[in-house]
Amino acid sequence: MSKKILLHAIVLSSLTASYASDNNAEINDFKSLLENVSTLATKKSLNVDYMPSVVSIVDAQTYLDAGIQNVGEALGMLPGIQMQLSPMGYSMATVRGFKNPNAYLSDKIKILIDGVAINNEVSGSGDFYMDFPLQLVDRIEVLRGPNSTTQGSGAFYGTVNIITKLGNSKEENKIFLGTGSYSTLSAGANIYTLSNNWKLFSDGYVTRNDKSLPIEGSTTKTNEAMRDVSIGFKAVNGDFEFLTRYKRSVYGNFYGFEEDPKLIWLSPNEHINSYFFSQASYKANVNEVGIETKVNFSQRELNEGSFIAEKAVTASRFAAVGVTNMQEGFYFTEKLREQNFEAETIFTLPKINSNEIIAGVGARYVRIPQDDYYNSVENAITQNLSTILSSTNYNSFRYRASREPAFWANPTTNFIRANQTRTIGYGYIQDLISLTPKVDVILGARVDDYSDIGTKLSQRAAVVYRADDKTIFKLLYGSAFRAPTFTEAYANGHINYRAGTENIKPEETDTYEAVALYTPDFNNKFSLDFFYSNLKNVIDLEEFSNTIPGYQNYNDRRSKGIEFEYSFQSKPNHNFYFNASYIETGYTVPPENDYPVSVNQSMPDISKVMLKAMYVYRPIDSLSFGTTWQYYSQTTQSQLGWIVEDGVDTTVHQQHIVDETLTYKFSASSEMRATVKNIFNEDIRQPSYYYNTDGGIKREGRNYLFSYVQRF
Repeated sequence: MSKKILLHAIVLSSLTASYASDNNAEINDFKSLLENVSTLATKKSLNVDYMPSVVSIVDAQTYLDAGIQNVGEALGMLPGIQMQLSPMGYSMATVRGFKNPNAYLSDKIKILIDGVAINNEVSGSGDFYMDFPLQLVDRIEVLRGPNSTTQGSGAFYGTVNIITKLGNSKEENKIFLGTGSYSTLSAGANIYTLSNNWKLFSDGYVTRNDKSLPIEGSTTKTNEAMRDVSIGFKAVNGDFEFLTRYKRSVYGNFYGFEEDPKLIWLSPNEHINSYFFSQASYKANVNEVGIETKVNFSQRELNEGSFIAEKAVTASRFAAVGVTNMQEGFYFTEKLREQNFEAETIFTLPKINSNEIIAGVGARYVRIPQDDYYNSVENAITQNLSTILSSTNYNSFRYRASREPAFWANPTTNFIRANQTRTIGYGYIQDLISLTPKVDVILGARVDDYSDIGTKLSQRAAVVYRADDKTIFKLLYGSAFRAPTFTEAYANGHINYRAGTENIKPEETDTYEAVALYTPDFNNKFSLDFFYSNLKNVIDLEEFSNTIPGYQNYNDRRSKGIEFEYSFQSKPNHNFYFNASYIETGYTVPPENDYPVSVNQSMPDISKVMLKAMYVYRPIDSLSFGTTWQYYSQTTQSQLGWIVEDGVDTTVHQQHIVDETLTYKFSASSEMRATVKNIFNEDIRQPSYYYNTDGGIKREGRNYLFSYVQRF
């Protein structure tokens, strides 16, 4: 198939070159078509239209011109993806309606930076890079659906590869400065240089704000102030490449651990995350077999704390059992460090008849060298144990053993079971078979062997049919799995935290898709995707308070829907993109003490209908206007027992969000950009995680951002 693509490229390039002087826009459009390639689904560079998956390419510069600021905002503009927040301010990406309303820690998408996986075996969340600025990004490749055949566990609902300008070896020198609402200040740079035979790339940024939003019904405001810094470096010498990056962010705790306004500003009241990785890779060719070897190391650090109950409330609970010196209130702190060591070798075999085969083997080792957990209530219990147990009021004590059996069974100051490690060995193979000039078949399989959960097999099969030069049809099947996180399997029981369930099974999914692509010319492109997914062994909370296990596997859940995309590009004047998605996803409400029967319902807190559009208009070379529009239908109602009983409305009303951006280029090397977010000051809301607020939590009104870029 690659030869056919190359032949088409040569012919079309010759045709466009014959009238280039009269039609430069056509050439630009064709260049865009050739650049629309990815390795995300197959580890082989393919145009996304021919991939055995549904992949969207986000061009960072276009999205910047439309007012999109960071990775999370860019993902939110794609079909089937809805970005939300946890109470503590962590980003949650819901893909095709799949989320765990009661277990937000794992968002079940795989995040990569320049092809390097951002590992998080403790909680599974990939939210850490959602605030990464698009100023440093070249493009983002987003695969919706399963991708475990190439990326392993966690590539469950989707896979996101953030390709920075540094990672793409873009030879650019620039600085950028920014300011805006909430006292936002930012600065960053890309630097490229040569030293003998070495190409050296570096980038970095720092940003901060003092963001705080009003909370309805309270005089307290949220604590969303942040400080974020990152620095990256890449060195290339022939076929050798070294890549490293460090990122650290400090955020306030937004709405607090349990959305109680009275506790938001009590110290500790912030969470600090840092992530460092280094990767060395080398490419060689031995007897026409391409061999790429990668070795990498990563370290993630978490330092967070939050108040859970006021000093007066906690003191009265302890006083009732004879402890009168409880003066701390109820809070926790957690310091945890996770390290990953990985090596992988990828083999690209010479073409055999009509088969193009890629295979790979690798291994990863995970360990937790630091794990310090402090809980003020637990500390008070252990220091006053005999007094509490001998009290006549012990049986009504809020933190007694029958209410908190997991803690009392094993009091500890570790969050994860001591000395917990995980070793993973894996191998995969993928075959791209050109059956006819119009039909390709892609087959793939991967085996992952875990030291703690056993062996898992992931599979992929796809047929790509090019009906003619304008129309492509795809039939896709993919399976994926997600290994239980250390939190879900090995967390120690703590008061107000669930204990892990050691024998919990991995989640699995099977997804079937039918895709039609129609490209009448270089300017217009239409795509329509029908998908159906079935989840098995779904991991969610175990809600009975008198049992020790905190997580369990639930019955199958299903998701089905339609995604439509249309793009129109006529460079340099017009760039228009529109998508629409309809999602129907099932969910099972876990049984609990007062409501022992599980309830099947539509997935709560999601919008079944989403419409999104982006338009960048450039009337002259130096000026552009960018507009984004997002529509979300009313979110679905939760059917939790107490909510139904009390008649609580958990839905968020339908929303229209419009942003406007003006970009002016003073010269080829400098530009200014001004963005108004939520220009019509729409009442923007997000679902309340604990359903403390009818109609959801109110978010930002109209706000402003300004930036300046200087290239040199």
